Amino acid sequence: MYKKLQVFTKTSNFRQAIKLVECPLVKPQDEEVRVKNIFAGVNATDINITAARYFTDGKLPFDIGLEALGVVDEIGSNVTTFKKGQPVLALTSSGFSEYVYSSPKNLVPLPELKPNYLVTYVNGLTATIGLDKAGHVKAGDKVFVTAAAGGTGQIVVQWAKHRGAYVIAMTSSEKKAEYLKQLGADFIINYKTDNIDQVLTEKFPDGIDVVWETVGGEIYSTLFKHLAIRGRMVVIGSITNYSSEQSHGFGDVPISNFQTKIVMRSLSVTGFMLLNYHDCFPEYFGQLISKVHKGEIKAVVDLGEQTSDGKFFGLEQVARAEEYLHGGKNLGKVVVQIQEP
Repeated sequence: MYKKLQVFTKTSNFRQAIKLVECPLVKPQDEEVRVKNIFAGVNATDINITAARYFTDGKLPFDIGLEALGVVDEIGSNVTTFKKGQPVLALTSSGFSEYVYSSPKNLVPLPELKPNYLVTYVNGLTATIGLDKAGHVKAGDKVFVTAAAGGTGQIVVQWAKHRGAYVIAMTSSEKKAEYLKQLGADFIINYKTDNIDQVLTEKFPDGIDVVWETVGGEIYSTLFKHLAIRGRMVVIGSITNYSSEQSHGFGDVPISNFQTKIVMRSLSVTGFMLLNYHDCFPEYFGQLISKVHKGEIKAVVDLGEQTSDGKFFGLEQVARAEEYLHGGKNLGKVVVQIQEP
């Protein structure tokens, strides 16, 4: 038998939504690979999934967890592309599980068994493809990054710098600000102590070329106001609304004379959903995994070692890790170690 988390109640309250269940540990089918899951990635949108807003048909119970990283444990008779013991990243919908059964096409081979490679999937692909294909970032652009010290934000900062941009990073503490300086951020705003509107008016009177928006609400409205002529806002999410049971994950953002403003200033507001860019995955996965392996991209993970209750270890700790992420306490990507290798 093995254990996994499943959603039994549709709600954005992760702890109330899930239960720990046991399943028979069976051999993989002929075209399948069984992966022993060692690490699982925690994503802000997990609570959108538990609320059945997207990525699920909503039929209870259903699995949860977008990312699994472990080793190939058993191989189906027709599988020739993987071998036992090989480290892999599993693109899945059941990552919060001790074992994952997967088609080989949904497995990405890794050079080593390290949790940092979890950053390359949801976070890394969103950051790189989103900036390139939706933000059209180019050298000399001024790029504003919300939640810059989080799992995705840390890659956005580095990728924008890689493209030759000037990066303005928004964060919530001095510790995170120091990390962002190490990543190369040019200007840092602490939204808890700084007035964003005032700072942008004084320091960047000509506006911002690209806004990477993940927060929603008042932040969205403020940043929209500071878009430069021909500026682009890339809307990734609205994390301030995810925990609401009524908002469907996104709250309404009242902007007066919206159409007039986007027309007169030639602005673009573009939504970005990673799965709509599946054709870009191979190219960007290759770049990200190589750069993380070589240390050319810093992919910091937060396993909760600095919390009062210690490291996130075991499926029983996933709910605490989700609450830690949504409390804005993390530096880098939140990861749970599921079991020992």
